[in-house]
Amino acid sequence: MPDASPADTNPLPLPQKDKKEPSSPWYALRTFHCREGKLEAWLKELGLACFIPMRYAELPTKEGGKPKRALVPAVHNLLFLQKAFPARRLRTLMADSPVPFAVLKKADCSAPLEIPERMMAEFRAVCDPGYSGTLYIGSDEADARPGSRVRVVRGPFTGLEGKLTRYKGRYYVVVSLATVGVLVHIPKWYCEKLPEGE
Repeated sequence: MPDASPADTNPLPLPQKDKKEPSSPWYALRTFHCREGKLEAWLKELGLACFIPMRYAELPTKEGGKPKRALVPAVHNLLFLQKAFPARRLRTLMADSPVPFAVLKKADCSAPLEIPERMMAEFRAVCDPGYSGTLYIGSDEADARPGSRVRVVRGPFTGLEGKLTRYKGRYYVVVSLATVGVLVHIPKWYCEKLPEGE
């Protein structure tokens, strides 16, 4: 399937910066042995909101026929959990979970990393599996890519801020969160460069 351009897709809407809504941050959880789906199911049974970045992939069938298009995790062993209780309850959750998991911590201390609601909303928008112009890489690789800070001013991703970089002859806006970097294909002329320090 050819990559879609921003003009012919309708990804999830980006949050409006002037709207004030109740904010509830998110945690980033790391699972093991590709069991993020099982952990998500258990957390949802508890009434907790979760998010796994997904993408479409062509999967082989058991009969050896035509591959089947299905949603699969874009990045294994990563799941986001919306905060609905004090951070100290995470230990109880970890002890009760049928699937071992770890909580990503802040770089400078042992406290859990809390991802602001607005940042998470933008991340979920760029992870829309219906938009085919998206690549997933590690956050270290994403952060190391050369580029300038930009704001998208045209198309369905208007308002998105990130780093504009060139990859395999195409332009992408890079958004990094937790351990994952998302490269969203957006034409260069859809972006404006941000002043240094903004």
